[in-house]
Amino acid sequence: QDSAKRQGFVYDYFDWEYPEVIHWGHVQLDAYDVPMSTSSIRELIEAGELDGWDDPRAPTIASLRRRGIRGQAIVNALVELGTSTSNVDLAMSSIYAANRDLVDDETDRAFLVRDDPDHGGGAVEVQLLGGPETANPPVHPDHEDRGNREIPVGQAVLVESDDLPGHGDRVWLKGFGCVRHTRDAFEPTGDGIDVVREEEVDVVHWVPADRNLPTRLRTMDGDVSGYAEPGLSTYESDALVQFERVGFARIDRHEAEETVAYFAHP
Repeated sequence: QDSAKRQGFVYDYFDWEYPEVIHWGHVQLDAYDVPMSTSSIRELIEAGELDGWDDPRAPTIASLRRRGIRGQAIVNALVELGTSTSNVDLAMSSIYAANRDLVDDETDRAFLVRDDPDHGGGAVEVQLLGGPETANPPVHPDHEDRGNREIPVGQAVLVESDDLPGHGDRVWLKGFGCVRHTRDAFEPTGDGIDVVREEEVDVVHWVPADRNLPTRLRTMDGDVSGYAEPGLSTYESDALVQFERVGFARIDRHEAEETVAYFAHP
């Protein structure tokens, strides 16, 4: 506001028409434990508590960019927020919703089984008693023209323990079909997709136990280890994917031991 007053004097001197200026109060972001302060962030970086300005835990534009959130999403969320001279809170969920609108239609799907007790309960290996040798979930559920992914099944699969049904219960492995949990294994039942709608059989994601891609998902709450479907290795750095039932993520790099991805939002 002080700068606007000084600029007004200059405009008056040259007899120019000064534009209407609307000032925002301080805009605060929720969802971050790290304060929105450049000096505080710098101290955390120098202390090794943050990896850098683009650490996913840092409330910075660089961090959002590395997570795969587009600048236009931030603009759209701020425009939706409106202007006010009072201090306002901007929910990160508003930025996430705006980014989802921008990227959902073009983003391929993939499976990621998290091996973390706080996210899905950890990975569990379950033997398969028969069924097809490959699974073919769609690349995108709304675009049949993009085709299907081809996932080799093998003799066993990994699922998150929170998705493991009780003995005798059924579950629908996405792209594979309905299986019953029996004899500490999954046995295909031959049921059609109608059991999901009519009998409320849960639909879960999975990856092959012997042919998967170790993956580290960097999030605002820390790193989460897991296993992705093998086809994820074909995506180049900076590609965006949606890990089904987990959320959107940006592929950062493929290393010899693991693939590193940055979590964007649900």
